[in-house]
Amino acid sequence: MFVLRSLFAGLMVIFAASCTYQGGANDPVSRKFSWFSYINGDDIRKVCADLGTDRYRFVYNGIYQEQTRSYDIFFYARKMTMQVRGQANVAQFNLNDLFAPWRGVREDLVMNEKELSILRKSLKESAALHNDQKGLRLYADDFYWTVAACVDGVFHFDAYLWGTDHWNEMVFDDLLFSWDVTGVEPVKPRVLSKVDKYEYEKYQKPFLLEVSGNGLVGFQK
Repeated sequence: MFVLRSLFAGLMVIFAASCTYQGGANDPVSRKFSWFSYINGDDIRKVCADLGTDRYRFVYNGIYQEQTRSYDIFFYARKMTMQVRGQANVAQFNLNDLFAPWRGVREDLVMNEKELSILRKSLKESAALHNDQKGLRLYADDFYWTVAACVDGVFHFDAYLWGTDHWNEMVFDDLLFSWDVTGVEPVKPRVLSKVDKYEYEKYQKPFLLEVSGNGLVGFQK
């Protein structure tokens, strides 16, 4: 019995670790289990106080199964890493990389001080440093942005749901899209028909995230 309990405990530790975003992973399996942690900025939150420089992560959910876009900004490296994922592209199937159809498009962009300064200003103009979205629910089949940002050693989290007043306060989205070099057009927000919504909920099983204070509180099916 002791051996079984130890084995179970070990498996739980491994599973918990797999659910925490560690950085670098780019396969659909890791993405599925660490998506909540990635959006929540757990890796940024952990090192923010001692980072010594700004670090931002913007995530756009244009219906999860249809398109997600992420923009990671590293001030110390003056670099933006952007990634767009969507439905599998079977044309990219490769026996040497079975995950290729699901990896999406990833690009890096070198940024200068002026651009970084403009981006930091856009955060303030978007009220991203004064989160008051507690209780906001973010469904996978909605359109929203999240921001996880380390600014001057303090971690901030915010969310912008399409159709809300806070969405209209956002200015960083146009800025990020103007710098995007992935070549993939953003999926624009739209009202889903009842049929589309029914089909999506039936076959895609959309999940729910909820904002709570300075982060997310849950990952629910």
